[in-house]
Amino acid sequence: MKQLFLVSLLFFSAEVLTQEVLRRNPFIPDDITQCPAEVVEEELQLLSWTLRGVIGRDDDWYGWVQTQAGDWIRIARQKPLPLFSWRLDRLLYGSAQFTNQFASRYSCRSRSVIELKLRK
Repeated sequence: MKQLFLVSLLFFSAEVLTQEVLRRNPFIPDDITQCPAEVVEEELQLLSWTLRGVIGRDDDWYGWVQTQAGDWIRIARQKPLPLFSWRLDRLLYGSAQFTNQFASRYSCRSRSVIELKLRK
């Protein structure tokens, strides 16, 4: 009987030791879920853009960004972006600020504002 108990204890402890422990970050609330893949992909895409030029005055500003692939995109506040969840919020000499239109909809840790600046 004692041997049967020791053998079963050995198998049980081996099973418990081989189970992967799920670790949780205690600083992130439990209700925070993973961001949708589209949000993460568009955020990374926008972060890879480089602001190359800005021209205009008053409320009529235009800018040019270059993508990581080398493509050029003309940006303006009235013009939609090729990114679905981002919009150009502010464009002034030397900087362009983009905001995530759906940041409050998702319960994930995504950036809600990204600012690109001209490199000197």
